[in-house]
Amino acid sequence: TLASRQRLGTDLKLYADVCLSIRTKAGTINPLRFNRAQTYVHQRLEAQKAETGRVRALILKGRQQGCSTYVGGRFYHRATHTKGLRVFILTHEDAATQNLFEIVNRYHNHCPEPVKPSTGSANAKELNFDRLDSGYSVGTAGAKAVGRSKTIQLFHGSEVAFWPNAPPHFAGVVQAIPDLPDTEIVLESTANGLGGEFHERWQQAEAGIGDYQAIFVPWFWDDGYRRKPEAGFKLRVTTVDKDEDMSEQEYAEAYKLDLEQMYWRRLKIDDLGFQGFKQEYPANAAEAFQT
Repeated sequence: TLASRQRLGTDLKLYADVCLSIRTKAGTINPLRFNRAQTYVHQRLEAQKAETGRVRALILKGRQQGCSTYVGGRFYHRATHTKGLRVFILTHEDAATQNLFEIVNRYHNHCPEPVKPSTGSANAKELNFDRLDSGYSVGTAGAKAVGRSKTIQLFHGSEVAFWPNAPPHFAGVVQAIPDLPDTEIVLESTANGLGGEFHERWQQAEAGIGDYQAIFVPWFWDDGYRRKPEAGFKLRVTTVDKDEDMSEQEYAEAYKLDLEQMYWRRLKIDDLGFQGFKQEYPANAAEAFQT
């Protein structure tokens, strides 16, 4: 019905559930139903848009928590419901660029026909909706001038802390998005040490300097980050490493974690070390940025 179509055009959460499909970590194709991290990011972005008319956000998160999938769905929804919107995705390496564009193409290929837009050109770098004069293009943060000359309304920067030419990109492609209502810039990343453009801009956003809001997503919001403990597993009540800030018992109490989460954490620390775990799976923003 017309009312249903109109609601799908304004309710992203409903649209994702009905129209967007993702490949899960298990390899199955399922509807995009927002997890806790995606729900939180959605609420923060919508609140900022309602207040300022535009979105400017830095997202600091752990690995594979669905933030890129959410941003891809958000921008696909907007680009397929609004005339003249151009989306640009910039990642740190070719493989990541291909992965994010694959997410968008999956959304498009599985989108129900009644709401699927007419497709114009479609290739490995572009996806255009001819009747809307909207569409996508992608790039990799290698060439310093990538995206600089484009006209963009929606920009998704992924793994920004790992961009090899971050200063020129911030001076170029990020500046290509006009400071106008309904434009959106979402920059998301895991941390990559102290210093650098992403870390500096994160510090500014945390301090309330500039237009960007700082959004942090802790690792333990992901329901997949848990493992059934082996028999006899107990939390340690003392620290065992110079990089460990608190004992397992103190950590569990501080973040209200159960034994399955703590057992998963211990196994990951065995693989990555304490510093590596903090960077890849931070519990708070300060923990993410390691020397």
